[in-house]
Amino acid sequence: MKRLLRTHIPALLITLLLNVTVPASRAYAVQAHGGAEGLISHELGHLLFFTGMTFLLWRIQKARFTSPGWREFKIFLWLILCWNVLTFTGHWMMETVEAEHFIHHGGHVRSFRVETLSDLIFYLTRLDHLLLVPAFFLLLLSIRKWGRNE
Repeated sequence: MKRLLRTHIPALLITLLLNVTVPASRAYAVQAHGGAEGLISHELGHLLFFTGMTFLLWRIQKARFTSPGWREFKIFLWLILCWNVLTFTGHWMMETVEAEHFIHHGGHVRSFRVETLSDLIFYLTRLDHLLLVPAFFLLLLSIRKWGRNE
């Protein structure tokens, strides 16, 4: 523990100093990608991520790991795979949603009007945090269990 503190305290102090002295710029939760090539390259990233997580899940299933933490990690991987499908679908659907369905106020989108089943599916694809938050919580649990076993 002392070694861990000695190695991490300088990094924490530098981070704290930078956070206090360097002004932050705006960060947006959703970033647009320019043109069709931006969307395609982004979607390719989702496909590669999906492929990597599928391969990792397959290897874990094949190895039949049973020690504590692996069950949570497998569920994490399944949630990440579902998230990839959800966001991939949402990105493509964004191209077909009518602009009038987005309600703007003060230059920002404040709400979305659902009129069809397609609109509802698109809206549900925007709720990806309902998959990501539990996924990363399970990842944290698995890492903690692995740490206790060492």
